[in-house]
Amino acid sequence: MNKLNIYCEVDGQPFDPRWLGCRDMGYGQRSELPLRPFRLRLPAGMLDSLVGEACDAFVQTCREDDAVLDESDLPALRDAGYPSLATMLARHQPLLAELLVDYLYRDLLDAIAVRSGAQLYRPRRSGDPRGADARRYFTVNALREVHVAEGEIVLEGQGYFGTWIIWLAQPA
Repeated sequence: MNKLNIYCEVDGQPFDPRWLGCRDMGYGQRSELPLRPFRLRLPAGMLDSLVGEACDAFVQTCREDDAVLDESDLPALRDAGYPSLATMLARHQPLLAELLVDYLYRDLLDAIAVRSGAQLYRPRRSGDPRGADARRYFTVNALREVHVAEGEIVLEGQGYFGTWIIWLAQPA
């Protein structure tokens, strides 16, 4: 693990989590690029600082929506009493895994990359292809499983390698 105690591997080889990305459009869908397995490990105690606020906001939105609609899209969340992230980590790990895999994956993966030292992309001007930095990035196509074991969160899924290229539309 690195100084942050976040360990990432792609195809069984160590990979720097700064170069992780998450597929924006088509997340979880079929990819034309070859998919490779990845695994992330981090201390369970770090999860709150990565996605605690996003998780709490999501749970609160679900609580409010359920009250207004008098039904629930996530009955397991309702039945657990709309727990905090810490409570899910302690007593509702399957529910926490479901929220991370299906709803909070983007928040989590972005937070891991930023915490590992990723810098946000700043284009020189709209549409400038020179903004591509030609480093090899790994784009997560789908987070598939989350396990809690021995004080660690283990995230597994699939993704693909590609060069970071951003094309921005010219303003009208």
